[in-house]
Amino acid sequence: MKSIKSTILLIIVFTNNVLADGLMIPAHEDYPKDFLFSRLTKVDVQINGVIARVSAYQEFVNEWYHDVNAVYSFPLPVNARATQFLYWYEDTVYTAVLEVKEQATNPGTGEGGIIAEVNEYIGRNGIKIALKNIPAGKIQKVQLDYIQLVNYYRGDCTFTYPLETGEFITYPLEHLEFNINIKSKAKLSGYELPNFENTKIVESTEDNLTLHVNAPKAYLNSDFEITYHTEINQLEVDFYSVNNDTVPGHFGLILHPPNQVPLDSLLNRRLIFLISNSSLMFGYKLNQSLTAVEQALDELSENDEFNICVFNYSMQSWQSTPVVATAENIQLAKDYLRGISAASGSNMHFALEQCLNQISDHEKNNAIVIFTDGFSFIDPIEIAGQNEYKTGIFPIAFGDDFDFARLEMLAAYNFGFVTYIDPDDNMNLKMSRLMGQVTQPILKDVAMEYGKGDLNDILPETIPSTYAGTHFFICGRYENPGISALSIAGTSNKGEKAYDFLLDFTAETSINKFVESLWAKQMIEYLEWQIEIYGETEELKSRLIEISLAYNIRCRYTAYIADYETLFPTIVIPANNKGIYPATSHLLHNYPNPFNPMTTIVVYISPQSKKSAPRLIRIYNTIGQLVYIIDLSSYSPGYHQIKFNGLDWRGNPLPSGVYFALLQIGDEQSMMRMTLIK
Repeated sequence: MKSIKSTILLIIVFTNNVLADGLMIPAHEDYPKDFLFSRLTKVDVQINGVIARVSAYQEFVNEWYHDVNAVYSFPLPVNARATQFLYWYEDTVYTAVLEVKEQATNPGTGEGGIIAEVNEYIGRNGIKIALKNIPAGKIQKVQLDYIQLVNYYRGDCTFTYPLETGEFITYPLEHLEFNINIKSKAKLSGYELPNFENTKIVESTEDNLTLHVNAPKAYLNSDFEITYHTEINQLEVDFYSVNNDTVPGHFGLILHPPNQVPLDSLLNRRLIFLISNSSLMFGYKLNQSLTAVEQALDELSENDEFNICVFNYSMQSWQSTPVVATAENIQLAKDYLRGISAASGSNMHFALEQCLNQISDHEKNNAIVIFTDGFSFIDPIEIAGQNEYKTGIFPIAFGDDFDFARLEMLAAYNFGFVTYIDPDDNMNLKMSRLMGQVTQPILKDVAMEYGKGDLNDILPETIPSTYAGTHFFICGRYENPGISALSIAGTSNKGEKAYDFLLDFTAETSINKFVESLWAKQMIEYLEWQIEIYGETEELKSRLIEISLAYNIRCRYTAYIADYETLFPTIVIPANNKGIYPATSHLLHNYPNPFNPMTTIVVYISPQSKKSAPRLIRIYNTIGQLVYIIDLSSYSPGYHQIKFNGLDWRGNPLPSGVYFALLQIGDEQSMMRMTLIK
């Protein structure tokens, strides 16, 4: 084990999680198999702090003797949004366009059999795109890009790629590859790797970790999961911003409290545990809920207050108001918990109103932890209007299907967050982690004051209490670049406390470009909550579609369409001159730029240079030294994406600096500048 104090784990986790790698489902009922042959998966992951951008490239083989249409289906994680879909046809790269229409459906009725199973595993956030005329015996290449926030707990950041397809794909992939780069403003202080012989550590420093994982002949029977640990000992912020010439700038800010604090730094707590004992909670769900409450009670002190409420069609309260957490009261509460049994009905809205009525001041940090099956009528905005003392509401939902919009909006509007526990999760671990966070408040009545007056569209609208070991994400837009002060103030157990930071609302238009997608993702989710809970209005629908199309992120009204006309990068082809392409080969651009450690070089090879030699891209440093060569001899005319991993020809990481890519196709040459920043 290599160590610089803390631990980074790269682990392959064996679970029964239904999420899995992308599938290609044939549309022809006579196709001899349920799926096209999945040949290769290559995943590039760039993580900045807790923001992950994923590029999943896959290859599928049409094993039939006819051309075939098919639907590509990918189980996008619940907290992710797709940002781009690329597909190849006759060695030309196209990008799917976003249109106002429904997604493609998987071939078949979906009412039973394999298609029903696929629809279930694709999930509510899945991506489905119809492709056509995949040639007999040929390979269909696709690439899906998406963005998400990683899971976070006390400095442990966990990214998971859905790879478990054992139910559908029983043979090994010919090639499985992961390239992962993690950049952290907090200290990355070490790593451990299990026995994985094809893992290469490309770079490991206190702020950067780069891994290359190569697994030939890999069975897809487990998700791919990486957990990296960050050392955070005081309140810190990660800040990312990007400007744009035509639309407002965008920013994202992550507030990181310390991973852990001494007990004497904690605020006094007032906790109400609201437990559903509906028939859907019968058995292990109810038992685990009661166990979690017992464990949380043991964390309280005599400066704290608590109560236990149980709801079904009505609500029963152990005490009429919260009581002091004495040893005697805690024991009496545990005795009460052991007598709770299942009933019928679920009226969470009424129960929450009654709980909020039990909170009469904000002298302590107030929180309501709800244990629920995830289905009950509730009006999040009405509850927020009754939440006079900024009580954090933390739903814990059990099962594999929930009223997501209501739960997410309830928590977001009421200073909390949601924890989902499906049947295959380590329930005890998830619940103990949640309790470990909710019982660690260090700052309440939090306010954030910016030194800029041109910020707008800031999400979320409420700022929760600050809990040790958690993080809080906020994003928005700005009009003018510049340096701005940020003051974060609130009440600690020693009185008022403030933290001051300087933020750079940059004028750069390319660095941190991902922040635009992140803001759009959050705004789309907020608008969809409102539509799903309160109904569609023309204003909400128009705003949602406008943001979806502007940022190329799918919403409930839009879908990615493979039109076989829109080239990547997007090139406008005159309607009367389709098929007319530039006469000379050239480099277009690379993305991202600046990059670390990988970038994609977009190159165009003209039909006129079909037989020209040599066909190369040479990479030079600023003093003219040749550091790498990319062979293009196998590439046909058209547009191509070429991955460059930031390594020299010996496989060593290149240092930060400016590099020049020189394309040579016969006598044609084209050069562009690239910047590597670490």
